Amino acid sequence: METEYIVLISVLCGVVCLLVSLTLVFKSAQHKLEKYILNTFNKEEIIGATTKANFFGIKSKGARQIRGNGAIVLTKDQLFFVRALPFAEYTIPIDKITGVSLPKSFRGKTVFKELLCVHYKRDGQEDAIAWALKSPDKWKLSIDSMMNNR
Repeated sequence: METEYIVLISVLCGVVCLLVSLTLVFKSAQHKLEKYILNTFNKEEIIGATTKANFFGIKSKGARQIRGNGAIVLTKDQLFFVRALPFAEYTIPIDKITGVSLPKSFRGKTVFKELLCVHYKRDGQEDAIAWALKSPDKWKLSIDSMMNNR
């Protein structure tokens, strides 16, 4: 009986340590992304930004893509995303965006809530990119407003 308690306590301590470690890693990544955004953009040009965007990939690149967390920034000229790990940047000029939708899945993946999906033209071809983030409906309104102002 005593051995079972020791094993249980050891497992619980391991889980708690793992959760604390992951929290520290994510907080550190978010802090680095905030600094990156502030070094890349003037505060005055940022219409919206978050460091809590979960990248779902680009439609045209197929199934073998790395998803991941990162930061998304909206300015009057572009929608910019930087993925934390592995590092990657994606820029979509506002004048290339053809629409914004709020699907519940993208490329066969879901988090069972609305995603921000941006449809755009790249090299003359239609494409789409999507993220899970807080308040995708507000992001859609902001992007739609930028599109209407071009």
